[in-house]
Amino acid sequence: MSRVLFLSSHVGLGHVARDYAVSVVLRGLVPGVELDWCSAEPVNSFLDALGERVVPDCRGLESFSRVIEDLYNGRIGGLRELGSRLGVLRRNWEVVRGVLESGRYDLVFADEFWEVVYAAPAEIKEGIVFGTDIVHKRYSFNPLDSFISFVLNRYFKRVLPGFGSLLFLNDPETLGDARWYPLLGRRVRDWVEEHMFVAGLVTSFAPGEVPARCVAREKLGIDCDEFLVVVSVGGTSTRSEALLSCIDAAAEHVVRVLGERLAKRVRVVALPGPRTMWEPRSGYVEARVGVVPRLLDYYAAADLFVTRAGRTTTADLLCLGKPAVLIPIRKHFEQEDIARDLNERYGYPVIREDDCSAEKLVAGILEAIRRSYSAPRELCRGVERTARFLAGKLNAET
Repeated sequence: MSRVLFLSSHVGLGHVARDYAVSVVLRGLVPGVELDWCSAEPVNSFLDALGERVVPDCRGLESFSRVIEDLYNGRIGGLRELGSRLGVLRRNWEVVRGVLESGRYDLVFADEFWEVVYAAPAEIKEGIVFGTDIVHKRYSFNPLDSFISFVLNRYFKRVLPGFGSLLFLNDPETLGDARWYPLLGRRVRDWVEEHMFVAGLVTSFAPGEVPARCVAREKLGIDCDEFLVVVSVGGTSTRSEALLSCIDAAAEHVVRVLGERLAKRVRVVALPGPRTMWEPRSGYVEARVGVVPRLLDYYAAADLFVTRAGRTTTADLLCLGKPAVLIPIRKHFEQEDIARDLNERYGYPVIREDDCSAEKLVAGILEAIRRSYSAPRELCRGVERTARFLAGKLNAET
């Protein structure tokens, strides 16, 4: 019997959501395979809700979500303090190392599990399949920002080839004509296609899992003829309260104007996620708090999403052809890049976090529902392609 360990990043819930979808397909490809998980909060609560097995030693890992939240919420004073907070990766690694050295697993898949990037020795990295949707940070005209890009890109290019196998869990078109260094070096896309297996967009659902619209609405207690706007902030608390409060303040205007334009009852449902304590005040937003293990029913039920611009969430929306208004986390280079790309290539409306207002929300929603969205079908096979890659590695090992 084969045993596989999934190491999922514990920055938010996007990584584990797509990893779980991969595990569903992998179980179908390799009957009898045993899957264990190693991560930290909020991921462990997500896995518990799905009945998955978390390695007991891994329940004591410190959450890196807290570090990222403190960084973007302005609670980390500078580079020195940030450097000290990175010690969480080293401390977690000391626990994970024992799990990896136990010899219990025929295959280890790490999805942006930065502990193994930051601290694992070469001989352990060689036995790991590492997946990531980010390998490059674009340069800008800001000298400090470009210096940070230079450091990160040099780091990615140096450390990633140390893993046994590399998977690119993204659309290579997002890399464009980017170079490793400003105007110098190879195209990053050429490097990716040479060193990595390109899986494409990896969604949080496996093929055929998303239910029919009215079936999903019945499960959620929502009428089939309402216009449903779902507001999602993801699995972190990074400025989530401020964003939700802005949407709550705008909700009366949104409901009234959209109701008149569409001649339908408009309903706004907010998903604050597991790390944001928030309640609406307007009476026009319904909050469904806590861990929502999977967003399948909400994806099927919603007419439109207002959401952040995380890679998994946007992959889900694009591959389902679902309209959305994107509000990326301010100064979060990855989310801002994703939002820019989806706006330029597919027409998704984007609102800057600082510009959230009733008028801009209504304009963005009306623009979104006028457009049609779809990604190439092959690009959206990332879950299946990743699972087949892992199954092939597992068969080779066993």
